[in-house]
Amino acid sequence: MANSIKTNITQPTTDKYIKTFDVTDDPVVYSIQRVSPYSFETIIVGIFDTKESALCRLNRMMDSPHADEEFKIMVHNLRTLKQEEDLN
Repeated sequence: MANSIKTNITQPTTDKYIKTFDVTDDPVVYSIQRVSPYSFETIIVGIFDTKESALCRLNRMMDSPHADEEFKIMVHNLRTLKQEEDLN
């Protein structure tokens, strides 16, 4: 006979939703990272609150580019300690 699984598990009445990592509510920041063409190390050039400010800095850096220089624009979601602890 197969093992039976108890499916009638009651949830606490305080939980009305499943706690998940929902990135749509978190603030978004942008960072520009430079990859060295010699050592391939990544250096954070700056962190910006809007994509326009990140592109403005990138445009300024491209006024005098170096050979084989590589830049990455990364998008990050800011999370607080309370938000992370609530997922436990």
